[in-house]
Amino acid sequence: MRIGIIHQQHQALCKFCGETLESIDHSFLFCQPVWNVWCEILDWWGIQWVKVIWDCIPFAVLWSLWRMRNEHTFQNKVLNWNEVVELIKLRIAFWVKSKWFESDYSITDFIYRLRSIILAS
Repeated sequence: MRIGIIHQQHQALCKFCGETLESIDHSFLFCQPVWNVWCEILDWWGIQWVKVIWDCIPFAVLWSLWRMRNEHTFQNKVLNWNEVVELIKLRIAFWVKSKWFESDYSITDFIYRLRSIILAS
């Protein structure tokens, strides 16, 4: 709306919740479904690992949310929050595995056995 591309206020509502005017802060952090995604991803990794993989989590979450928003906006894709959480987990697992290549753990291990990996560390 600010730069004249969107002309009506209802078009500027958040594509995820439809309740608030879209902003960067709202779309990537404060929107309730987005906040739930952040909570699930951080919970999935556990508090001990947050410091170690902090460089991966924000990028994976932000990139995935941005792509989901654009697919919803431009391709009318139905929002599926469980799908985006699983996709974020997969991206993080790929990225962590690519940086931690000496690990004996597979990408599948990172996705489905993360808690036991954390306990073993």
